[in-house]
Amino acid sequence: MSTLHRGTVAAIALTCAFTLAACGSAEEPGGGEMSEDTMSESPMDEMSESPMDDEMSESPMDDEMSEDEMMSDALDFTASTASGDTFEGAELAGSPAVVFFWSEMCDTCADTAAALADVDGVELLSVAGEDSDPMDDPLAEVGGVTQLEDGMGDLSSHFDVMADGDVVLIDDEGTVTHHGPMDPMELPDEVASLTM
Repeated sequence: MSTLHRGTVAAIALTCAFTLAACGSAEEPGGGEMSEDTMSESPMDEMSESPMDDEMSESPMDDEMSEDEMMSDALDFTASTASGDTFEGAELAGSPAVVFFWSEMCDTCADTAAALADVDGVELLSVAGEDSDPMDDPLAEVGGVTQLEDGMGDLSSHFDVMADGDVVLIDDEGTVTHHGPMDPMELPDEVASLTM
């Protein structure tokens, strides 16, 4: 091989070597390697917790009222029965009720009791007033009557009853629709309206 030919080959080899070296060190635009920190970060890591997640984590039951909170004020009482047991007003929840206040000295109580003896479809409570013996209850012979004592006047005060012979009507939602005296002739229709 001639010296000229060897020189040409050497020049070509050097040119290729420089070209390859240049290509290996060059970085394409935006093509640099990602750092370890950059790779570890994810767009999901930067997202804050969605408010919807908080709402979904709350149970629907949190917004519901407890049974005690749903009970009306009218049914929030405790009394003693003629037999000495405890009666909770909450037992009337969901049922219409009539509460009759009587005493032995009441002139109109016998007529009111007679009108109540024929009513149906309601819970009937007969409340013995102060100094009255539950055994003398004018509704004692009527089936299904709950006899209560009110010697201290707590029930009278609870229902804002002012006199013996007064009647309290409570609908099935626990709302008092009447409290006070009532004409015995009108009583059956008024009680019937509670069951409609």
